[in-house]
Amino acid sequence: DGDLSEYDAFFFYTTGDLTQPGTDKSPPMSPKGKQNLLEAIASGKGMFGSHCASDTFHSKGEAFQNQSERDPYIEMLGGEFIRHGKQQEAKMRVVDSAFPGIGPAGQEFTLHEEWYSLKNFNDDIHVILVQETQGMEGFDYERPPYPATWAREHGKGRVFYTSMGHREDVWAHAVFQSLVIGGLSWVTHKINADIPANLSSVAPHANDLPHK
Repeated sequence: DGDLSEYDAFFFYTTGDLTQPGTDKSPPMSPKGKQNLLEAIASGKGMFGSHCASDTFHSKGEAFQNQSERDPYIEMLGGEFIRHGKQQEAKMRVVDSAFPGIGPAGQEFTLHEEWYSLKNFNDDIHVILVQETQGMEGFDYERPPYPATWAREHGKGRVFYTSMGHREDVWAHAVFQSLVIGGLSWVTHKINADIPANLSSVAPHANDLPHK
């Protein structure tokens, strides 16, 4: 609920409804605090979300459906967590090799990770990495390729999200570290990048979800 003006950006590695008491006994965020956060980002602050940041403030409705009305936090972030299957090796396809920090990834790379199945993508996101689902094991990935890392503008603010970041060895991986540095540099306005909306061209069937 306090003054957020002293911060340049916010880094979220969170899960659940943050306005409810957590198991760590930390005081919850108030509804006013949530509103202040969203307003701060819209006014020009940066937002970096990693992994479970998309598993935060869920939209109302069925898990395996896209919602027309989404939680304001999800609208800001640009996409929402559904579920994940077992940890496994999978491929990421680079669709913007010019975005800050993505250079070491090349055209594609593979990682062993807890891969999130995502939905409720904003039409205005600039996709950077696409989750290639062919060959992945589990119901959650029985769908066409979909965005796994993206950037977008939220008012005057900059938002960056990547679904990666569950495993310690991922955090130690040079490609991921470079991506984090690049994303943070961009959301804090230390570096610029062209981020035109490209969802329909790089992942045209991203909104096709697994059917239960």
